[in-house]
Amino acid sequence: MAKASTTTSSRTNKAATKRASRETRGAPRSSTGAAAYTLSAAREAELLREAESLGESTVFFPGKLARRVIWSSRIQLAAERDAADLVRTPFPEDEPALTREEIRALRDKIELLRITQSRWQAVQQRQERAIAMFKGPAAEAALHRRALLRFFDLRYKKSPEGQKRLMAIRAGSGDADLVQDVSDLLVLCSEHAEALRKAPRGEADAAARLRELSPELARMLADKTFSPEAQRARKLRDAAYTLVVHAERRLRAAAEYWYAGTDKMKDYAPFPVSRGAASSGDEEDEAEGEAAAENGAPGGDASEVDATDGGAPGEGEDEG
Repeated sequence: MAKASTTTSSRTNKAATKRASRETRGAPRSSTGAAAYTLSAAREAELLREAESLGESTVFFPGKLARRVIWSSRIQLAAERDAADLVRTPFPEDEPALTREEIRALRDKIELLRITQSRWQAVQQRQERAIAMFKGPAAEAALHRRALLRFFDLRYKKSPEGQKRLMAIRAGSGDADLVQDVSDLLVLCSEHAEALRKAPRGEADAAARLRELSPELARMLADKTFSPEAQRARKLRDAAYTLVVHAERRLRAAAEYWYAGTDKMKDYAPFPVSRGAASSGDEEDEAEGEAAAENGAPGGDASEVDATDGGAPGEGEDEG
């Protein structure tokens, strides 16, 4: 029993040491603890207006939300620690002086990034579900399309005009074309309803089934398309990230004035991102992200750059 007690005590001490180490480096106790901070509705609305005012001058979010939040939080905590110096930074006349309110506001902007990323992911997941749901009905519609085209090939064997209509149906490819093909075929089926009823290879049943599938396919196609809602959600997420980036740049510039060449600059290092890495917009596992951020020294090596310095703007369509 004494051995078990000693083991438990050792584990407890190690956990306490790890927590203390995290706090010493400025990291939140855990991802869950960091997420406990919330914005008021009024403050969120204010920041969203600021984000929207950026227009098209936004930076694409490079993903890795868990690590990015921890990294940005360290910068914000360091700036609060050093605020007495930073607010006296002699910025150029065309740039406003740094204030304690601006330093504290970075925390709100970090939280806005969390919120907008969550909303973007919710929209993205709905699209992914719609894409998956579309596949089954689309495959069935393609089979019926093939059967009916075979029927009409024979029907229009001596009709140049009819053959042109069939060529138009066959011309396209892709999901949107399939939905349109179903609609065009149903027009032909209505024009030749009597002949379809007499056809011996189930063409009438194929036409009936396409009539059922047509509105369903049209609705699913709309659901899985990159909608205006999805575009707005992603744009707001990128704008929220841009607010964080702009705030960090100001703090980093002030810190460089005061602490260039000292160990304190490590606390203001830019987030390390591989050059040319495309953004997926996907949040990595929180625990993995936190561990990676804690184990990596700020600053990175020569192969890493600030996420704002030219990461590729492509977001995989998942996206995003």
